[in-house]
Amino acid sequence: MPTTYQDQFYAIDPSAPPGSGTPLTQQFLNIVDQNNNNFISRSGNDSIDGSDITSVYPGDTITVVMNGSTVTITGATFYLADGRVLFSPLDGTNLDPATFVSSTWTPNQAAIPAGNLGPPCFTAGTLIAVPGGTARVERLVPGDLVETLDHGAQVLRWIGQRSVAGRGDLAPVRFARGAVGNARPLLVSPQHRMLVGGWAAELFFGQDEVLVAARHLVGSPGVTRHETESVRYVHLLFDRHEIVFAEGAASESFHPGSILLNRDRALRAEIAAIFPELTGIRAAGAPPLARPELAGREARVLAVA
Repeated sequence: MPTTYQDQFYAIDPSAPPGSGTPLTQQFLNIVDQNNNNFISRSGNDSIDGSDITSVYPGDTITVVMNGSTVTITGATFYLADGRVLFSPLDGTNLDPATFVSSTWTPNQAAIPAGNLGPPCFTAGTLIAVPGGTARVERLVPGDLVETLDHGAQVLRWIGQRSVAGRGDLAPVRFARGAVGNARPLLVSPQHRMLVGGWAAELFFGQDEVLVAARHLVGSPGVTRHETESVRYVHLLFDRHEIVFAEGAASESFHPGSILLNRDRALRAEIAAIFPELTGIRAAGAPPLARPELAGREARVLAVA
């Protein structure tokens, strides 16, 4: 079953750029992972805005003047069957109207993990368990201690934040109070995985606890999509994949493999500088998840059990 994501784009080809001073306007378009293999690529009939993707070039950069500042954005360039060329950031940049300055490009094509289009994140305002109480997720800083289910208080190594339009497939998933053991309403990104246990996980999958993406739980009691004009997503990275407590509910931290396995050079370099031991991750494989993950079809079985 195809999976649809939404992301932001500029209509620009970094390898054949317009003149310096050209205005750029952001667009929000749907990306379809047609074969649901969790990668966006030129194969498998993946598409953007209804047109098949013919080429993908991660690692391109554009330099623009945006909101009065000159910024360089690392992203991916998509060539479409209808002739359009679109650039989307992979470094967490929130696109606004801008003026083009310059660009660089890479000749290497590669698939992009679909998780990059909707990373597992909490929403700003979420209360995270820390020693002695709770803290708003967006106010945490590297070096802070955060309570985890498996390893007690752990040092936060990195925090990322990104504001996006909170509509369509980027709209957060809302868990009403008590839906997953949460003391207050909880909003997370669609890809954010929640810890689910109980008899159904044991009966159907032979596991005491499993991780399930929030979007697969929509339709369960108290779980809905919550569209909003804008949402700020915040992700937390530790030395390993951890289970943390958000509004009292157990859910995942950011998984470093989802960054280090992709071609986003700028963001990968930032994480690799913090975690030098992970620089060989692409050869060795991603670090393990804190719990087994259920795919969409499996998750739907659990959701209706």
